[in-house]
Amino acid sequence: MYSCVPLFRSRYGAHLSKEQVAELVAPHPDTLELVHSWLGHYSVPSSSVSVAHGGSSLMLAGVPISQANNLLGASYQLYRHVETNETVLRTVGYSLPAALHAHVQTVAPTTSFASPHTRLRAPREHSGRVAARLAKVESGEPVTVLSNREVNDETTPSFLRWQYNTWGYTPSATERNALGVVGFEGHYPSPWDLGAFMNKYRYGGYATFSVKEINGGGYDPSNPHPEANLDIQYAQAIAYPTPHIFYSTGRGPSGKEDAYLSWLNYILKQPSIPQTITISYGDEEKDYPGENARYTCHLFAQLGARGVSVLIATGDWGVGNGDCGAKGGPSNVRFATVFPASCTCSDFCRITNITRAQVQVADHTAMLSQVPTSPASAE
Repeated sequence: MYSCVPLFRSRYGAHLSKEQVAELVAPHPDTLELVHSWLGHYSVPSSSVSVAHGGSSLMLAGVPISQANNLLGASYQLYRHVETNETVLRTVGYSLPAALHAHVQTVAPTTSFASPHTRLRAPREHSGRVAARLAKVESGEPVTVLSNREVNDETTPSFLRWQYNTWGYTPSATERNALGVVGFEGHYPSPWDLGAFMNKYRYGGYATFSVKEINGGGYDPSNPHPEANLDIQYAQAIAYPTPHIFYSTGRGPSGKEDAYLSWLNYILKQPSIPQTITISYGDEEKDYPGENARYTCHLFAQLGARGVSVLIATGDWGVGNGDCGAKGGPSNVRFATVFPASCTCSDFCRITNITRAQVQVADHTAMLSQVPTSPASAE
């Protein structure tokens, strides 16, 4: 019987560099020539086009809505989410010339109306719930920390360290390793809250973190959010004294860009990336057009090729969100897959030689309403 194990062992840890990944995903010159010719036919200036991810992605900026509509056979509008009141600039469909079907995977985010949300939505108590108040380390003012297991039957860092048998372990390669924590939606952690949390749950640990503001992410430590606090506090309590980086990720000057792509576009350009990155945000996979989702998964795969482990939330209570029996019995249960946690190897391998559909349309827009006079506003 043939075995791949010796080969895998010999290549274990032989990850690719930023330059090697760029070479791996670079498109054929004929593809670039064809796409640039298409853009030129619609008078898109070369100054509006930039290259990312080894040339596998072209970024367009400064293109008027009317020109984009002509280019893609689209009808861009501003749409407002009826629950969150968030507005996005999108189109419910677009088309590409037949000659580009085998060359262009997707135009993003165009038909995608989803955005990252915290996966902490269960109605009952969980480890993300704010349940205690301590004194601020420096000022003595009240701050937000997480409750302990003894008080509310919740999960503390000490319990996790015991469960994963890391109680006696102290990270040693802290000069080479780092841990990244990704934040969206204007959620920020507080260094003072972190100090109070570490003082209570990880004795003797004076933890700090650096902040990278991405695509208008901003950072206001005086206005922390429970989700960002939870993420940085638990990461530090487990991995201290490994350096931590918080990526505050925005959606660009317009506030309407795709948040995942904003972060991926930034992180893949960096020559040095933390070996482990955690993302506690996600949304239902059905809200993302298929090719758009695959494109995003391919970018995550580039991180994997560079040896980066990305941990992504799937929800506090697993499939079914804790109410599997509430939908009429096992035969009627429908589980909602969470994205981008649903990115799989089968998606990663389908990068080339795919015949594209000429028309892409948006799904699941029932929670949206069109903003009046949006074409003029969007222009």
